[in-house]
Amino acid sequence: MKHLLWPLAVVVTFGIGWAASGISRPAPGPDVERLQEQVATLQARLQAREGRASSRQSGPSADAGAPSGSSGPERRSANRFAAAAITEGRTGPESIAGPGGAAPARGERGSRPAYGGPITMEAALDRFYKYIEATTNGAGGDGRGRWQQVRELVEDLRAMGDVGAKALMRVLAAGNDSDERRAAARLLGQLQIPESLPLLKEIIDTDNDVLMRRAAASSLRQLQTPESIPVMERILNNPNEDRMVRLSAAYGLAESGQPQGVNGLAQIFAESTADGRGRDMAFRALAALDDDRALPFMRGLVAAAGEPGYRLRAIRYLTTQGDQQSLDVLRTIMRSPTEQPSIRDAAGNAYRIIGGK
Repeated sequence: MKHLLWPLAVVVTFGIGWAASGISRPAPGPDVERLQEQVATLQARLQAREGRASSRQSGPSADAGAPSGSSGPERRSANRFAAAAITEGRTGPESIAGPGGAAPARGERGSRPAYGGPITMEAALDRFYKYIEATTNGAGGDGRGRWQQVRELVEDLRAMGDVGAKALMRVLAAGNDSDERRAAARLLGQLQIPESLPLLKEIIDTDNDVLMRRAAASSLRQLQTPESIPVMERILNNPNEDRMVRLSAAYGLAESGQPQGVNGLAQIFAESTADGRGRDMAFRALAALDDDRALPFMRGLVAAAGEPGYRLRAIRYLTTQGDQQSLDVLRTIMRSPTEQPSIRDAAGNAYRIIGGK
């Protein structure tokens, strides 16, 4: 740990000295202001890492406190899953789940009083870097403890309002670490900070890092502002854009009630035959709409001789929606001797439920 902290300490010390040397100047220029911002973020990062190091030294080893039968890699994997479920505006509408796949209880949120600390840039950066440490380095105890810690840090940033938003935008605009910038982008989307739209748009337009663009597009989807709709339309209509970036735009448009969003998701599903993850996320996004806009797509999927797994899920969707227009298709499938028994049985059950027979 010390070999990681010393370089940061040197940079912070150097930056503070350089910034202090300009105190007598009338007004700092853009370069000095940028340096001061970087110094502030480095200080916050250093303090968060020192805090994690202290907590590890003062407590028992992580393995000693872990439940029996739980390996280190498994705990780290559960932590990353929990953190992503909270913070990442997933392009697919997966349900938020905690360690072990269980959804967090609503009562857990009220287990700690609302944030009442200082609302300053330093405090906001401190929360952000503690969040980084908790989600990437296994700080905070067992999986459920980390899950709760991450939730609390996000809520602290939310409670800081404009100050928290400015801290996240500072990291996104001036940060030098791609992991931290992606995390800041995701948080801006989760907290629905409309002022971040220009930054997110610039990243999607100019950044060569596809993972960074995906994070920005995911965040853009969550903003749900009128100003974000034209940006998402342009992204969706760009055939050269990364498929996951386009998927976020399509899902955001669909959530906003734009017909081209539903059509875009169906198109991405159709073109993703060789991309299992993209195909599944497009289907989940359509299923998450939970209304009649996705019914034509689901009917077509049930009638096609495609993957049995998707056809079964589409049949369940039609059943849940009580789609009367699907009865003819379902009757044809349930009577077909060439259909697989699982598909035929599912169609028969759906036909009886929807038709009331």
